[in-house]
Order: sequence, then structure tokens, then C-alpha cells
Amino acid sequence: MLTNILIILLSLLMSSTAHVVLKKGMMTHALIAEKPDGIIGLIWTVGTNPWVLGGMFLHVSALVVWLWALSKVDISFAYPFLALGYVLVSSMAWLWLGEELTPMRLRGMGIIIIGVLVLAKAG
Repeated sequence: MLTNILIILLSLLMSSTAHVVLKKGMMTHALIAEKPDGIIGLIWTVGTNPWVLGGMFLHVSALVVWLWALSKVDISFAYPFLALGYVLVSSMAWLWLGEELTPMRLRGMGIIIIGVLVLAKAG
């Protein structure tokens, strides 16, 4: 069972990292400064951004690991772990992007963690 939880958490970590990497890509100075002309220019600029490409790769990889997890456990057990993504993304955004973690957000994150632990024990 521990191995299955680790597989779920690996997928979650990859997906959460992907979200932060995509945000980083969309914040890059080059993307803002270029102001691409039209939708084709925007798609090209975003689609060739290394951060965006890295985030997309991480999302696809996370999906593959998630499918592996689903082949091993009930979805009713695995799915609640996805709520931890909110905690991970907020923590990574604070650490790597300098976003604010307010006391209210921290309390919410604590509630999520407690909820996931309760659901994991029930499974």
C-alpha cells in the first residue's frame, strides 16, 4: 500500500511542479516584451517557451504515472490525494515565485492535509 501511495504522490508532485513551471513560463520577460502579433504569434511564442514546454512535459509524465497508480488502486482512494496539489502548488509558488502565503491560505492548506489523511486512513 505504501508503494501505491508513493506512486500517487509522485504523480501529484510532477503535476504540481508542472503548474508552477508553466506559470514561470508565462511570466518570462521575453514573452511579455515580445508582444506577439495575433493569435499565431502568441501560440508560437508560448509554444516555444522552454518553461512552457517543460511544464507540458511534466504534465504528460504526471498523467502516465497517474494511470500507473490507477491500475493499482481504487480511484476512490487515489482521487482525494489530488487535493494535496493545492498545498504543493501554493508552497512551490511561495518558495520559487515569491507569492504570498497568508494565514488564511495556510489554515486552508492545513484543513486539506487533515482531510486527505482522514480519507487515506479510511481506505
